[in-house]
Amino acid sequence: MQNPFTINHYVTQDMIDHNNHVHDAQYNIVFSDAINQFNYQRGLSLDERENLSYTLFTVEEQTAYLSELVENDEYQITVYLYDYNEKSVHFFSIMTKSDGTTVATNEALMLGINRKTKKTSPFPEQYANQIISYYDNQQLIDWPKQLGHRIGISR
Repeated sequence: MQNPFTINHYVTQDMIDHNNHVHDAQYNIVFSDAINQFNYQRGLSLDERENLSYTLFTVEEQTAYLSELVENDEYQITVYLYDYNEKSVHFFSIMTKSDGTTVATNEALMLGINRKTKKTSPFPEQYANQIISYYDNQQLIDWPKQLGHRIGISR
């Protein structure tokens, strides 16, 4: 499996807002979709979720907007695992333009959920093994300053 996990896309007209760049909500959609694709390929496809009565819920998310994207721009999202335990996974994703410029970062905390009880539950074995392997083998990076960033007004 690809490590680091990346997806490549380009900006379509329906992503553009009244300021003629990508609408802020669209960033969250594409980051969420990238994480979904990551999970689908690691033992939690939609069919597997149904068969296991198991899913993941996002419980916290933070996006930092660092540069603009406009229509037809190409971009790439790279998904990293910052941390995990038996029923939680902390994703950190980085969006870059084709020239290498960092456009945005996204931090997401997801919990494993038993669909029958609607309570947190340890990851299914096949997903847990994939998370451990990905984490242990992912490219080492210098975590951007946006990781764990606290929102505040500078004085």
